[in-house]
Amino acid sequence: MPPLARKILIIAAIDGLVLSPIQNSRNVRPSPPHGSVRIDYKSKLISSYSPTKESQAAEALSTLSSSVEAHGIAAGLLNVSPTSAFLIAITNREQVATIRGRHPIYVITDVALIPLSSRKDAEAAIFKARARKSGVDKAESDEATDTDIEEDDDTAVTNDDLQDQVNQDSKSGNRRRQSSIGEDVIGRKGVYGRFAEKWFSKRGWTVDRRRAEGLSSDEGIQEEEPKTATGDTASASDEEIIDTKKPENRPAPSAAEDGEVEEDIEAVKEDLAHSLTPKLLHTTRILLASSRSFFFSYDWDITRTWGTQRKHPSSNSPLHKFVDPLFFWNRALQKPFIESGNDTFVLPLMQGFVGQFQFSTTVPSNSEFWPPTEPGGRKATEIAHEDGKQNLLLTLISRRSIKRAGLRYLRRGVDDSGNVANCVETEQILSDQNWNHVFSHVQLRGSIPLYFQQSPYALRPKPVLLRSESANKEAFQQHFKNIKERYGNIHAVSLVEKHGNEAIVGEKFQSSFENLPNANKGVGFNWFDFHRECRGMRFENVKLLFDEIGEMLDKFEYTEETQENGKPKRVKNQSGVLRTNCMDCLDRTNVVQSFCARNALEKQLTSLGITSMSMEEEMETFAGFNILWADNGDAISKQYASTAALKGDFTRTRKRNYRGALTDFGLTLSRFFTNVVSDFFTQAAIDFLLGNVTSKVFEEFEEEMITADPAVSMKKVRENAVETSAKIVVEDENEVMLGGWTFLTPSGEDNKRKLPLQEIVILVTDRALYRCRFEFVVEMVNEFERIELEDVIGVQWGTYIISTLTHSSTDEKRNVGFLVKYRPPRTGELVRVNTRSLRSTFTKPMGEYHDHDDSDTHSKAAAPSASTPSSATRIMAFKALPADDDAADNSETELVKSVCRKIATACAKRRPAGTVDMETFVENKDVIGLAEARKSTGLLEQWGYNLRKLVWA
Repeated sequence: MPPLARKILIIAAIDGLVLSPIQNSRNVRPSPPHGSVRIDYKSKLISSYSPTKESQAAEALSTLSSSVEAHGIAAGLLNVSPTSAFLIAITNREQVATIRGRHPIYVITDVALIPLSSRKDAEAAIFKARARKSGVDKAESDEATDTDIEEDDDTAVTNDDLQDQVNQDSKSGNRRRQSSIGEDVIGRKGVYGRFAEKWFSKRGWTVDRRRAEGLSSDEGIQEEEPKTATGDTASASDEEIIDTKKPENRPAPSAAEDGEVEEDIEAVKEDLAHSLTPKLLHTTRILLASSRSFFFSYDWDITRTWGTQRKHPSSNSPLHKFVDPLFFWNRALQKPFIESGNDTFVLPLMQGFVGQFQFSTTVPSNSEFWPPTEPGGRKATEIAHEDGKQNLLLTLISRRSIKRAGLRYLRRGVDDSGNVANCVETEQILSDQNWNHVFSHVQLRGSIPLYFQQSPYALRPKPVLLRSESANKEAFQQHFKNIKERYGNIHAVSLVEKHGNEAIVGEKFQSSFENLPNANKGVGFNWFDFHRECRGMRFENVKLLFDEIGEMLDKFEYTEETQENGKPKRVKNQSGVLRTNCMDCLDRTNVVQSFCARNALEKQLTSLGITSMSMEEEMETFAGFNILWADNGDAISKQYASTAALKGDFTRTRKRNYRGALTDFGLTLSRFFTNVVSDFFTQAAIDFLLGNVTSKVFEEFEEEMITADPAVSMKKVRENAVETSAKIVVEDENEVMLGGWTFLTPSGEDNKRKLPLQEIVILVTDRALYRCRFEFVVEMVNEFERIELEDVIGVQWGTYIISTLTHSSTDEKRNVGFLVKYRPPRTGELVRVNTRSLRSTFTKPMGEYHDHDDSDTHSKAAAPSASTPSSATRIMAFKALPADDDAADNSETELVKSVCRKIATACAKRRPAGTVDMETFVENKDVIGLAEARKSTGLLEQWGYNLRKLVWA
């Protein structure tokens, strides 16, 4: 396996960011060696870098001020927009475990986000990274146990270095001083991208405010030129930003920069639309560094269990080609390096938990297997007679699946591929200190494999089942098929309540399990009501569950491996896993899993002949065991629910009291706050970093303050909605379906703008047009109305803008729709409503009839009369849904035009030949143009949006 770059010198060169693997960095910072790459500032392309003598000398002069050392690359390129990208480098780490005594495992503790917009911006980010790195204790960041490279070199920047850098910059005219946060961000806004202008300047908020009012971002904006100190370069503050778009304020470009000025201005204009970029970068840093939840190893595959590790790693294939893709968290971010063939920089990251502790126990002299030999060749009995002690290692590794990843109320249940939320594989490894004898035990946790959701706006939200019976059955069976292929036999334990809110999903889980086909033999199930059985904080009653399933778990065994003649010998293989879930798969699940892991540990010690321990040994062993599992529970809980696990006091001490209950209450309130406020954006960021969505997700979030679930195929859901609606509403079997689509429509009747818009189904047959209000949650038609094609008098398509509060909502090319103009029958319109009762026919409330100019005047409800003029019309308004990310630029417009043509053609066939003029029947005219939308956007709507943005964004 080719070695990964364990240390990388990142240099902000003139024409790109240079990444150079460091072989020996003691006391010197070497020039870029063979194997270096350069990322071009303009094109973002990655290419090999072989400097000439002249360029090498020039780069050497700027290395101290324009470079930083990294321990690896967490993300090859974080592409926020076509003009904005960031390299994410690991600047600090901490060793948390060692495998086989020579393979350290690290957790990321800090990262640097280096922009690729220009050298100046990259230097600013590098300067800040060096400053942070200088404050880290060298003993903590450099691990002495990493024997493959020299880790005791001076990798941190000293205070003297920083002061020299500041002095050097001051002499060169680049003033870098200690400043406020606002001054720091704006003065070196390359660290956060150019978008910081929008968030930390008076002009930025003006742009937001004017856009909310429907005006141009630049129209009529006047700013005073800030005062500058004599002889000094102007320093920007929170209130003083030079508008570089103004010719009088823009510095004259040099010959080298002349060709870049127009490109930079266009980049700023484009980036202003991505106002959430600073928050994205902040969230990325929290996820990758502050959370301490991402782990890596340079030469050991931590994504695979001991039983599935490669026995003979290929010396020619890089690590990223062999890691388990289910746990390769940064694969999408590393794609540029993978595709360019720069495997040296592709460092796989795993999200989850890694912990390890050492304990001692007395080894009986008659032990046959523990250990077979010591490195010196002495027998186990000889060692035992000397001191009777043996050091053992207990390692715990939890791996979070990248499928259906995210936060608890935003990612629940199952997706179309059978992946479940909060799916975590936990492996407990017991070994001697020389790793000659190894035991591995694997468990699995994951959400209930059904479609369901819970509202984040309640402390105890009631689960709501989603989708149809057939959809749930298909996903349920696919889930168990997936994990059976992966782990063998499965025994599922559900810990949800049998009464109360949780019972609805528990009962559905049990009935779905009972209906599993015979092909899923080897899958067992138990429903253990944790809260009822352990009421009164008696969590030790979990042993009642293991009295029932203990025999089954004994059959699953565990993996055991010894050494024979220096080669590994597999003694046992684990044949199945315990799959545990509660509602969140956190607190109750962690208690049950730790109980199961303790049983496995006791059995493994017994197999070694260790049937009893002294009180001191037992306290040391199981105190460390409890702490390890409690830390694991806290880590998984923070990653899914943003707080430490509940019931952590019992997991740590095996005791429960009122103090623990009060702590849990505080954590519950904290979870509620994060669920309501911060989780929505964090979920969008996670989906983006995993490559499940493009940067377009932030436009969606900026408009709605929430995003859709990319793992659920909306295309499939909508196709099913059209098919289901057609089966229900089209009564005559001889009626021919011509097409069906989903569109947005105003919530009120006979108007174009009443919010909120609702997604509905449109059906066109050879006789009528149907508008079906479809309940996507349970896949059922709530109501529909039918319009005879003879009553349709025309269609109108064009720009359809509902809101002017965000950039995406004012894009005239993407916000399009159409109106159907029709003359209702004299007898009044009948609407079929699904009331879950025998009565389903209702007379539709009629509004005042409009003239053919389709003005959107609101009126009182009234029934049609004989005096109603024959020219009176009503309208139905439909707005196109946003197209998929991979769709063409004008896909919304093409869809609307296609539907209008389909309706016009169907109407023409229902009337005498020549009576329908297609040119006049289909009219190209704005439904709601930008100017009209600006007038309709009131102050209350603006204030409401700004308040939501302040809270959620």
